[in-house]
Amino acid sequence: MLGITAIIAVIALMAALGALWMVTEAVKKIDGRTRRTVDNQMKGLRNSFSELAALAQKNSKTQDAMLNRIRDLVKTREAAAVEMEALKRKIDALNAQSSSDSAGVRRKA
Repeated sequence: MLGITAIIAVIALMAALGALWMVTEAVKKIDGRTRRTVDNQMKGLRNSFSELAALAQKNSKTQDAMLNRIRDLVKTREAAAVEMEALKRKIDALNAQSSSDSAGVRRKA
């Protein structure tokens, strides 16, 4: 009886090891498929983030160029305002001189 039990135990052990081997192979296949799927998804995400980073960098350069242009326009406007103020003073001085000349002409008459 001991021999038959030992033979059944060995057969059961072999069946268990075979089942364990099959499960291990199945897990390896599932793991390989999962890795491929994840890698494909990650590749798509990486490409999307790379494109997004490139667009952000391009927008940053465009914003910097626009900011520089706005600064130039502000400087030009400030210079024009200073020039206009100087012209106003000249016009006011000419008007004052012209009105004093007009007053002098009236006194002579």
